[in-house]
Amino acid sequence: MASFCKVSVMAFVLLASGAFLSSPALAFEANEQDFSLASEPSSSSDQDIIPPALRHYLFQCLKKLGEECRPLFFAKIFIGEKNEIPTSCCQNLVQMGDKCHTAITDAVISRPEFSGNATLFHTRSDETWTTCSQLVEAISPGPSS
Repeated sequence: MASFCKVSVMAFVLLASGAFLSSPALAFEANEQDFSLASEPSSSSDQDIIPPALRHYLFQCLKKLGEECRPLFFAKIFIGEKNEIPTSCCQNLVQMGDKCHTAITDAVISRPEFSGNATLFHTRSDETWTTCSQLVEAISPGPSS
């Protein structure tokens, strides 16, 4: 089970960072830390799945979410792991915004390997958003008097 989870998380990171979103205009300088963001899509059909403007938007959303947080959210939403999301990742999610969160979820669900469980994934996505937004609200300072 653990190896399946690791493979699934890696698949998401590669899909989201590479095949979903890469284009020459968006690529970073390749180095060991961000190679997956700089890699080119594996085929032209991968590029056709998501239009370039949406791909760019998703790429920007994923950058805001943070490299260390992406696999945690993927595991929680698409694998069903019961992992606790760190407060810093919840803050990134809320700062990124619900619109980005929903767009990323929908992009993953648009992949054939995930589309069969769309209702379950949307439910987990909504629960994750609610949990994180409540946590961030609880730790945020109130308005100054």
